[in-house]
Amino acid sequence: MYHHQLYMEKTVRLDIWKTLDSFNFHNCIQCTEVLISNDYRVSEWIIDIVRQPYFSSDPINYPVNLGRVSVSSLGFEKQTTLEQIYNNMISEGLELVPPEVAINCRFYYDEQPVGEWLRFATPMDAMIDSDGVQHLPKLGKALGLYFIETYWSYKDAVFHPHNEFVVVIP
Repeated sequence: MYHHQLYMEKTVRLDIWKTLDSFNFHNCIQCTEVLISNDYRVSEWIIDIVRQPYFSSDPINYPVNLGRVSVSSLGFEKQTTLEQIYNNMISEGLELVPPEVAINCRFYYDEQPVGEWLRFATPMDAMIDSDGVQHLPKLGKALGLYFIETYWSYKDAVFHPHNEFVVVIP
């Protein structure tokens, strides 16, 4: 199966969902402070993660085109693990989202429907809190508020065919 995945024809075609042209902050600490001052709800985990000494901004080549991909469109008809999902994303030529892009994206998605929680496919070890727990960010809208929260990011985390992730379209 690995051999098949490595050489399979690319079948996932994504439209650009959002294009982020720049990151207009010194770092993600400043970005989260501005989010909070603009009444976005930033989780304690996000605040903790961006304050970790290892959490640094690697250079990002802007603009960054983002797309949304469902687990089912990656070929999964039943629940599967994050590791398998990421492997299929990469084999389809998609890229994982830098954490800074994911956090900054909260500013760009105010048309989000109520009740939606949209996860970002960030590298599994890119967002680790002070307890050593890995996270991936997710955007949500509920109670008339806009959130940036997290979800556990470990290889055996389970997701369902209807779940969607944001990825970078190269």
